[in-house]
Amino acid sequence: MKRSRFLALALVVAVMLMGAGYAAWTDQVFLTTTVNTGNFKMEIDKGTNSTVRTGSRQADNLVHKWHHFDWTSGTRANDVSFVGDDTMVVQLSDLYPGGVVQVDMRTNNMGTIPAKLGSINVQYLEGDYNLFTKLVAKSTWKADVTGDRVQDKWSHGPNQWASLQDAMNNLVNDTNTKNLVIEPNGWFSLGLGEEDEEDGCIQFKLLEDAGNYYQDKTVKFKITFNWEQWTTDPNSNPYTNYGGDGDLQ
Repeated sequence: MKRSRFLALALVVAVMLMGAGYAAWTDQVFLTTTVNTGNFKMEIDKGTNSTVRTGSRQADNLVHKWHHFDWTSGTRANDVSFVGDDTMVVQLSDLYPGGVVQVDMRTNNMGTIPAKLGSINVQYLEGDYNLFTKLVAKSTWKADVTGDRVQDKWSHGPNQWASLQDAMNNLVNDTNTKNLVIEPNGWFSLGLGEEDEEDGCIQFKLLEDAGNYYQDKTVKFKITFNWEQWTTDPNSNPYTNYGGDGDLQ
């Protein structure tokens, strides 16, 4: 009698151990991810921050003592027009040898991606090509790099006259040397910005040696600003070299 009870107990224990051996429980955890891409949009400001300044606004032209130029006189209502969000058409009127016109232009970062100035292209369109070759330029700039609408970077650039394309190359090189990156909601200004005491601009001049041939001539050209996302590989541009505030939105 005692022997049979022992065998029954042993059988029960064996069944319990078998269950523990092949019925381990499992579960799964899922990660659901949504990716939203940003948008890249640099847009010209069509307000008073994009204009032409000449002798009729002498007080503005002479904000800085280093603005010692023989400014042309008068402006016309059609000096500046816009095509879409990314093209500003400027007509330089009544230039004469040594005369200078200052063009103000602001570009706003209306997208969600930080931007840097990649290149600028100058393209002759129509009119007297010889007059086109007699034009020189130089530029200064200022910027809001953090997106708070307040100026926090600026440069007078090389501050030397050069052919139109060389002058624009100098501008790009200067922004790259200073590692300029415009955060979303920031701006890049070639002209008046939030603070009038610090100008930035593109200045165009007709060379002093332009003879009588250049009277009553017209030339039309286009300047294209090519903006790029601040880097194609964030790992190749660490935050220590980042030109914005280091806080990607």
